[in-house]
Amino acid sequence: MKKILKRIGLGFLALIVLLGAGFYVYTLDYSKAQDVALAAYAQSTQQSSSIHAFLSEGATVGIIFYPGGKVEDKAYSKLCLELSEQGISVFLVKMPFNLAVFDIDAANRVRKANPQITSWFMAGHSLGGAMAYSHYSSHPEEYEGIILLAAYPLDHKDLPYLILKGSNDTVLDASKLEGFDYVSIQGGNHAQFGNYGLQKGDGTATITPYEQRAFTIEAIRSFILNTLNP
Repeated sequence: MKKILKRIGLGFLALIVLLGAGFYVYTLDYSKAQDVALAAYAQSTQQSSSIHAFLSEGATVGIIFYPGGKVEDKAYSKLCLELSEQGISVFLVKMPFNLAVFDIDAANRVRKANPQITSWFMAGHSLGGAMAYSHYSSHPEEYEGIILLAAYPLDHKDLPYLILKGSNDTVLDASKLEGFDYVSIQGGNHAQFGNYGLQKGDGTATITPYEQRAFTIEAIRSFILNTLNP
């Protein structure tokens, strides 16, 4: 009996090791930031090992941004930097294994470290958007609204939101947007919300990354203004 139990234990241990190794290999395959994003990232301020801030002098409005799944956080630096030029401080969160599901409440640390911000918005791309919404819907009293890039709310709570989707996005399950208002970026796709190159399964964009980013920034700016000044 002891031998049988020992074999079962060893088999279970081997299974755990194999699963752990498989997960590690899985996380090594992620989309890396392009040079244009790395140049923007160099202009950020590191607040901790997982938080980089794109600060706008004197700003009292802040956005906490969760990156897409298996996408390097730095890939969103150009978007964050250009948003900060609109008078909004943006806080980019680096996620464990590049998966926001492992640190859904990271935004709590950002808020605590930045008391100068009095009006907070959550934001995220793809999986990062879903996890940002999960946090937001659990702490609605802490935020003015949420910005979802190629993502959708996980429920139908009556909370302020902005959804932006590229018309050529073939990664996002569009059926999940039924019942929600969203803004379609004509010619945009899934990946061009960041700067990390092509994404498997995505549609071909017919506008440039600059054009998609410019549309996104203006939509976010308008959403924030309208939310804070109804």
